[in-house]
Amino acid sequence: MHIHAHKGFIFTYGALLSAICGAILGGFYLLQGWFIEWVWPGSYFRPLFNAVWLGIVGTLIYWTQRTTGQLPKSLGLIRADLRHVGTSSYKFVWLQMLIPAIMLTSGTSLGPEATLVSSTVLYGLWITDKMRYLEQHYAEIRSNGFMQLLRVCMTPHRYRTPRPASARHQSLWSPLTAAYLTIGIVCFYLTCKFGGEPSVIVYLGHSKWTATDLVWLLPLVIIGWLTGRVYLKGMVLLRKVLTNRVRSNIGLLIVGAIAIYCATLFAPAINFSGMHNFYLLATTWQSQGIGFLWCQSILKLGLLTICLNTGWLGGDIFPVLFSATAQGIAVAHLLPSVDPVMAIGVIAISMGGTILESPLVAGGVMGVMFLPPNLLPVVITTTGILWLLGRGRQYLRDQFGDQFALLREL
Repeated sequence: MHIHAHKGFIFTYGALLSAICGAILGGFYLLQGWFIEWVWPGSYFRPLFNAVWLGIVGTLIYWTQRTTGQLPKSLGLIRADLRHVGTSSYKFVWLQMLIPAIMLTSGTSLGPEATLVSSTVLYGLWITDKMRYLEQHYAEIRSNGFMQLLRVCMTPHRYRTPRPASARHQSLWSPLTAAYLTIGIVCFYLTCKFGGEPSVIVYLGHSKWTATDLVWLLPLVIIGWLTGRVYLKGMVLLRKVLTNRVRSNIGLLIVGAIAIYCATLFAPAINFSGMHNFYLLATTWQSQGIGFLWCQSILKLGLLTICLNTGWLGGDIFPVLFSATAQGIAVAHLLPSVDPVMAIGVIAISMGGTILESPLVAGGVMGVMFLPPNLLPVVITTTGILWLLGRGRQYLRDQFGDQFALLREL
């Protein structure tokens, strides 16, 4: 009975922490949305204000680079910390939800998902470190009375135990981790819902696809995949040009600020994450011309690349899917005999999954948030084909990498 009470208390404590952290992350999402609405209440064409605001935000980014390091903390750095010390510093997790919320108001072609993912991982590590300490010292703590147990539970910066060296190669996933993550996601959703956040589900239209439309499925996947490969190479090239030509952090910040400033004045639809403007893709942009859609898509990816490589950090999932969806609308215009929403969805998943190098992310986000439910079989099939294309390409590179490298040199 005592053992069951011990396990039940620790599980309940972890569930409570997960709920609190989920609500905090929901608060961040609401905060960045409120900040954007406050800074950009109407017209974007405000040359003086835009310049001054970008200067303020750029100064804030430069200050954080010099004092706390990159915010939000990169997943690569978190993984490196886990391998070496069994945990990662979450000292600035509160700051990395405030600073990016302000930074996103500058009009960067970036989203809040980088901060959400990084903060979720850091909060998860903190929860597991606290629970690991409780597991190992529960009997000792209880022997000193209930007040000592309360003190351990209510002190966030103390009483933590990182993963031991023997367990650092093991996966962090477990049924318990999945349960806590689910609790956190539910609390995140409820916080956003009761905080007045509009629904993130924006369907691109109603699909009436039939079996005859499936004849175009594979060709559309290949078109999206090839387009994604071309754009990904272009983004890599732009990154190399930026990093080779501009070496100082402040110089990179200025380049990023100039690009964002120009976008706010002349192409405001490409500012922000894409989620902020996704309603355009479901409404007025579906009647726009092919040239306009292609131009906006390319500019969006260009601004995204510049921001990511000049210190104006954020998430790339929604910006890439915004660009890929615009491309999908353009392709759908060229195929009037194919169900347009199906064509848009297949191109968006194929191109977006290729650029993000994650078919499951592109397929999952598009299938849940932007495509009608009756397209689910098409979404699953497209994601599977794209995954197979990626695996096949990797196999060819592994088998014939030297020959391909020689051909590139020739």
